[in-house]
Order: sequence, then structure tokens, then C-alpha cells
Amino acid sequence: MGFIIECSFLEIFYASLLVFLILYLYIIKEYDYWEERKVPHVPATFPFGSVRDIMLGRSFSGFVFDRMYKQFPAERYVGFTDMRVPALLVREPELIKLILQKDFDHFTDHHGFNMNPKEYIMKNLFSLRGEEWRRTRVKLSPAYTAAKIKMMFALVRRCSDTLRQEVDKYIDSSSVVDVKDFMSRFTIDVIASCAFGIEINSLVNRESAFYRMGIESMKVKMSMMVKLFLLNSFPIFSKVYFFNYVDTAISKFFTGVIRSAVEYREKHNISTYDFLDLLIKLKQNQSILEEGEKTWRSSRCILQCSAHVLGFTVEEITGETFLFFTAGFETSSNTIMFCLYELACDSRIQDKLSLEVEEVLNRYEGGISYQALLEMTYMDQVINETLRRYPPFPYLTRCCTEDYDVPKSSLTIKKGHHITIPVYSLHHDPEHFPEPFTFNPDRFSPENSKDRHPCVFMPFGEGPRMCVGQKFGLMNVKTAVATLVADYQISLTPDTEVPLKLTNNACTTIPFVPLMLVFTRRKTKI
Repeated sequence: MGFIIECSFLEIFYASLLVFLILYLYIIKEYDYWEERKVPHVPATFPFGSVRDIMLGRSFSGFVFDRMYKQFPAERYVGFTDMRVPALLVREPELIKLILQKDFDHFTDHHGFNMNPKEYIMKNLFSLRGEEWRRTRVKLSPAYTAAKIKMMFALVRRCSDTLRQEVDKYIDSSSVVDVKDFMSRFTIDVIASCAFGIEINSLVNRESAFYRMGIESMKVKMSMMVKLFLLNSFPIFSKVYFFNYVDTAISKFFTGVIRSAVEYREKHNISTYDFLDLLIKLKQNQSILEEGEKTWRSSRCILQCSAHVLGFTVEEITGETFLFFTAGFETSSNTIMFCLYELACDSRIQDKLSLEVEEVLNRYEGGISYQALLEMTYMDQVINETLRRYPPFPYLTRCCTEDYDVPKSSLTIKKGHHITIPVYSLHHDPEHFPEPFTFNPDRFSPENSKDRHPCVFMPFGEGPRMCVGQKFGLMNVKTAVATLVADYQISLTPDTEVPLKLTNNACTTIPFVPLMLVFTRRKTKI
């Protein structure tokens, strides 16, 4: 009997060893890809290739790619291995410009989004590919024009009034404000109003289910990292669709909110000035282009939006609305937070901005308006410098959709491989931005910006696939900053980290610990 058990154990052991060996050989198969092509590269180690620290949550992704960027200062590009797939880190601004603009037809897709086609909440402008992305972009681009964003400003202004009131009440009991909490609630309130057409008022109702579910949807969990590893290491998973990106509970919640809102508005023929209203019009085959509004132009072709476009389905509305939320939530709230932090670090910059806000708003009888925000030029410089120091997404990716011969080299990027553009590194390269870790809004004055290469500052990406919601996000950020700087002097607490440490396990640029700042009412309010 013992002999039989021993034999069975050995069989299992040798079978497991064989399976491991097969997997090992499969994963390392292309680890020497760049060596064979004599491309400067970062060596790969089993099983995560060159990105072990990202996959294990040991380091902020922007720092990982920054180390690669700095390791080869004289190179135009650097090879690395993304788990098991060869990838290229592009360093040279002019080559980046070619990839994102002139030669965009070779790099039309984002990398890493082979989602389950039944998971329609993830089927949106960011994750769509090829012709399907192009058609959707044509439909949606009129929803993000300056005129449409201006229409939504009243909703943003209402949320900013609530923000002022709640901060004012809070500092009666404590001058130390959890900026992350307040800015997250403000941003979620704005997006719920503009994208979902509902008023959740999480700044007042701090137990809001929408807020809790929104926070939950932005967490990077270990299960997500495992899914990404499996999808990148074993392409079969992208064909058989074993799992979804979004947790079922989160998907059901947002799907229910959107469906009920669409059905209620259509049943009662309700029309409002928000993003959901525009999508419903698309569903009903109505044009959302106003008279005089321009169509979207790509770098290689002109895509005309006709008077009547193909309608959206409820599933497509759900996907695009969820994207509006996920793309705008943490990016906007974190930018506001980092901006307030830098203002707290330098009272000279804060006072200069405060004086501009006061001067501009006095021309508009003290009230924040869309036009007033457009006239705050120093505000633009402060926000741009914040986005340079803390880019919402520390890198960009593009999948090669057609073999690409890299100009001025013998290298061909193969179809299916992908490139990474290290935004954080470009923003902190002293060649492009002297003393890069000094917060200096004057970098973005007209005279200092005119000769800068367009592809060394890309907080929203570049080319046809740059962030379509850029104007909306900036409007939220500027409204919140103007609201708070107008009424409060902001300063550091004795415990505030300087410089801030960034979270390792996150898709976006986030502080490692909650950011606490001191808010003091100004003696004279605007």
C-alpha cells in the first residue's frame, strides 16, 4: 500500500514538474527578442519580464519606466519585456510625434483591452479598436465640444457651491481638511450630475451608495492584477472570455442606474443639459451638432459627422457613461488635490493665483462663471504645471496594428507588439524642463512654451486618441481650485509629507497616504 502511495506521489510530482517546465519555456520564449535584434534593452526575469515591480505593486509604474528611460539616456527607444511580450519604450519626442500623429494608422489601438464582448460596460471609446473605435469617435466627438461643456457648467457650479459650504462648515470644528475625501466627493457629485443625470450630493450625504460604489470601482485589486497577468501571458484567455474586468456588483449597480435614468427620461420626454441627454439623443438618431460647431479632425483623415448619425444602444450608453465616470473621477480629483498641495507648499504662487481669481471674479460680480475661468491665464499655468509634476496617467500605450519600420533605424515593430510612452519621464526630464522637481507655473507662460516640443508635455495624450474629455476635466479642476483659493488660505500641516510619496498599486498618480491640509478663511472674501 505504501509503495502505491509513493508511486502516485512521484507521478504527481513529475507531472507538476513537467507542467512547470512547459510553462517556464513558454513564458521565457521571447525573453531574448531584443538581444537578437541588438536593441538596447532591459533584461527580463521570470515570470514578469521587465515589469516585476509593477505587477507585484512594489513601485509606482511611472518610476519603473523612468528607470528604463534614464538607463539609456542617448537612445531613441529601449526594448523591454511586458511579462512575456516584447515591447518598446519610446524616448525621442519626434518619434513619439510620428507614432501618435503622422503614422497613427499603424498604432490606432490602446494596448491590453481584449475584453469579453458581453461585458458591455467596458465597451467604450477607450477600449474599442480599429474601425469600431473610429465609428464611435465620430458619433461622440460632438458631445465634447466647448459649447457642450459650457452647457454643463451650471451643474459643476452648483457642486462647487456645495463644496464651499461644506468646507466652510467643516473648518469650524477642524482647520485640517482631508483634501482627498472632499475632492473625491466633489468630483463624483459633478460626474453623477453630468454623466448619470442624478444628484447624489455625497458632500452632504456622506453615506451615499453611489459614492461608495464609485470608490470601490477605482480600487486596483489583486484579482485584477492576476487577470492582467493571465491575459498578457496566455492569449487564449482573451479568446474564451473566462472573466470580466469589472466586478459583477459594480457592473450591476452602474448598469441599473443608467438604464433606469434612460428609461425615465424617454418615458417622460425629459431633456436636460448633461452628457446622458446627448447620448439619449444619439440613441434616438438625433444630431447633437449645434449650428456652427466643427467636426472632429484626425491627423491623417477628416471624419465628417453627418446631420443624422447611427443611433446608440442602451448598452453603448452604459459603456460610454461608465467611461465618463472612470476616466474623469480620480484624474480630476487627484489633479485638484495635487494642485492644492503645491499651492500650500509655496505661498508666493498661491497669493499670485488668489489675486488673479479675485481680479477676474470682481469683473463678474464675484461669481464663478465659465467665461471667468477662461480669463484666468495664471490659473492655466498652475494647472498645467500640476499636470506636468503629477500626470494623471504616468504612461501611454499603443498597440502596433500594422508592421512599422521605425524611421532612421533598421528596427521593425511587429504587428501585435506594443509601445509605451513614458509620460512621467518626459515631464521630468531636465532637458525639457530644467529643475523638473521644482513647481514653477512660469514654465507654461506663452514665451516659455512657444519653442517646447509638443510631445514632451502630454497629460491628456496626443493625436486622434488623446483624451476626448480634456475640456470637461479642466473645467472641473479650475472650478474647484478657484472656489477654494477665493475663500481660503491653504497651508501644510506639520505631518504633511514633502515631497509626497506616491502609491505603488494604482492605475493613476495618487498619494500614498491621505493628504491633509490646513484651511484658514481669508480675512476678505471675494
